Amino acid sequence: MKKFVFTLLSLVFITTVGWSQSKRDKVSLNQNWKFALGHAANPDKDFTYGKALSFSKIAFLQESTLLNADQESRLRIPHTQKYDDSTWCDVSLPHDWGMSLGYAKDQFKVKGYRKLGGRSPENSVGWYRKTFSPFLEKGCRYTLEFEGIFRDAQVWMNGIYLGRMESGYVPLVFDVTECLNYGNKEENVISVRVDATHSELWSYEGAGIYRNVWLTKTSPISVPQWGTFVTSEVDLATKDSDVKALVEISNQTGKDCTVLLKNTILDKNKKAIASSETPVVIKSMETAESVSMMKVKNASLWSPKHPEMYILITNVIYEGNVVDTYETSFGIRSIRFDANEGFFLNGERLPIQGVCCHQDHAGVGIAVPDKLNAWRISRLKEMGANAYRASHNPPTESVLNACDTLGMLVMNELRVLSSSDEGLTQMKTIIRRDRNHPSVFIWCLGNEEPAIQGSEKGRMIVQRMKDVLNKIDPTRPSTAAMNGSWGEGFTYSVDVQGSNYMNIGNMDEIHQKFPDLPSIFTEEASTLTTRGVYKTDSSKAFYQAYDREFPGWGCSAQQWMRYVAQRKYIAGAFVWTGFDYGGESAMHYWPGVVSNFGIMDYCGFPKDAFWYYKSCWQNDPVLHILPHWNGLETDSVDVQLYTNMQEVELFLNGKSLGSKRLEKYDIPSWKIKYRPGQLVAKGKRGKEKITTSIKTTEKPSALKIMSETGGIITSGSNDIAVLTVKVVDDNSLVVPTAENRIVFAVRNGRVLGVGNGHPSSQEKDVFKEGEEVVRNAFGGYAQILVAPDNSSKPVVIKVHSEDLRSDSITLKIN
Repeated sequence: MKKFVFTLLSLVFITTVGWSQSKRDKVSLNQNWKFALGHAANPDKDFTYGKALSFSKIAFLQESTLLNADQESRLRIPHTQKYDDSTWCDVSLPHDWGMSLGYAKDQFKVKGYRKLGGRSPENSVGWYRKTFSPFLEKGCRYTLEFEGIFRDAQVWMNGIYLGRMESGYVPLVFDVTECLNYGNKEENVISVRVDATHSELWSYEGAGIYRNVWLTKTSPISVPQWGTFVTSEVDLATKDSDVKALVEISNQTGKDCTVLLKNTILDKNKKAIASSETPVVIKSMETAESVSMMKVKNASLWSPKHPEMYILITNVIYEGNVVDTYETSFGIRSIRFDANEGFFLNGERLPIQGVCCHQDHAGVGIAVPDKLNAWRISRLKEMGANAYRASHNPPTESVLNACDTLGMLVMNELRVLSSSDEGLTQMKTIIRRDRNHPSVFIWCLGNEEPAIQGSEKGRMIVQRMKDVLNKIDPTRPSTAAMNGSWGEGFTYSVDVQGSNYMNIGNMDEIHQKFPDLPSIFTEEASTLTTRGVYKTDSSKAFYQAYDREFPGWGCSAQQWMRYVAQRKYIAGAFVWTGFDYGGESAMHYWPGVVSNFGIMDYCGFPKDAFWYYKSCWQNDPVLHILPHWNGLETDSVDVQLYTNMQEVELFLNGKSLGSKRLEKYDIPSWKIKYRPGQLVAKGKRGKEKITTSIKTTEKPSALKIMSETGGIITSGSNDIAVLTVKVVDDNSLVVPTAENRIVFAVRNGRVLGVGNGHPSSQEKDVFKEGEEVVRNAFGGYAQILVAPDNSSKPVVIKVHSEDLRSDSITLKIN
């Protein structure tokens, strides 16, 4: 869909002459919101929310109709237009107010022990308001979209109730045309009440308007949101592809009309390579559907290695004028699951090297900006992952966009496994939103439903969901992640057997019993590790980083990889998890507030396991030494190498400790006495040679700051920068034990949040304007996320720490 993002304080739409020539405009509403906490248990502290609804029905009426409410009471109600919100906090979206709350041992583990939820009702309701004054054209249609609000959100426009969405993962879309105030001087007010008391998962899910918000203008004759579906059938021998474009056109004019629908396919160079024209008759106040066929010769096929994208431009022409233009990004590729051979992409077998990921990140929680999502996907690509499981909820659109363009397959997962009207409505919304993404290769209908997954009731529910799904998207298979009862219930209805953890059941028996049913491990490993820590310490919720500790259902990376490699019928696996995440400190619990399951920590800093997966998942030479070599003080250090070399040799301070021959998945190990100095590893694979080393560092002497997302940032937009701070010695080596207190000073920018990857750190993540921004390093690293302000001046970030040399970085403005 075409996006025009304006960055002025007041939104300005392009003015056109008459609706018949209007073009689709889409503007971001992420900036300049007001926020205040309400109260989940006390109406008097919740802006009289409960009381107001009981006597005046103002949820459904404009304030001018509140005949029974006096002026004073109207001004106390945040969803009326005239409410005075001048004392509320200024916030920008995405926003997760849960990250500003402190921790307490008596709070819920699933909330990351933050003071959020049923035990802290004073922090569990939030109110948002936004006032804006765009120039609005009468005769056009306007749509307000929230990509996601966690959770139980109610929305008003100018005091008029729009609707409610209890799910924290399904977008809210409202036609607000008749609710808007028109005229140059007329203000419009959006009001939102969010109740994050309850949870939908068993991990941290945040609180607030945590995804993007948009206002879209269209003509009364237009393609409705997500009203296109592009599919293709490709001849793998010639790569010629038949492309089918299903397009819906809505007619809100009050009279029947006939339009000309023109579809044009553009390649990556924006060159038109195919087109079609179709007349469509649309009855008044109805939506018609058109199907067009086009041929793409020698198509560039989408894959993780070559994520080639196309664009379908849909023009709706009425009485000779283009009244709507709708863009659909899509890819051309062939997918197939085979019960004996696994998964095939474009005719070639592709083992699924996947990771499960929750959506939160250090410093910002669930309010992850688009650019940070893209950076996270790029980190997974660097590791060698080719598939992403959105666990356990539909992902935000920016994740899918990043997977499309960077090349990452996606298992798109629903939060609610249900054949109820509500469950099916949520499913339909997500499928319509996401079905054009070539990265999405399978739908997961739900995760770990032990009460029904092995029952006939469960089979019936899944069958109903699948039947409805196939009407909307017949091009992709479906699965459900089962943590037991394999071969029962769900198994009889899914297209692909989804199994969590090889130790739970016997996959070979399932394959023998269902020889025509493909299978995949929807979840595997659950290894617990902490970056830079080599001795488990329950008092700190630390786990050794050797990839040896896991709960009873889990296993090590080496174990599951060998298991799957010996069974070609298994399409692959998704590792639990790509990144650490909030709220599931397993086994040791408090003081842990972040999980230890990630291959990378909460900031996206790699743990040692990152290099083991990289050595197994891609072919570039990998040779990594663990542990670090600082002050271990023991006569028996377990030195390991994560590598894809065929022969390796280890040296300590120039003396060889012996060489070893390796097969795939092997982890060579030496037990040696700790001596400060240098460890050197050398590896050979055929004619390839590689050398790596680690040294005992000197004491910390300086800070170094670098941008992970480039040196340019766009002012006044939704752009952000991801910045890494390292604590180094005089030789510029990262000190792996450093925990120095770092102070950040940012000019011409906003600090979104800070982190360090420490799984039990209870330091502040976010800061009020004017507060000193601080974070201790962990394992020699810290991270800060920064957004530009509206000054259009370069963003300068300085870091300093007592007794260490300071550093700074300047981000140029685009």
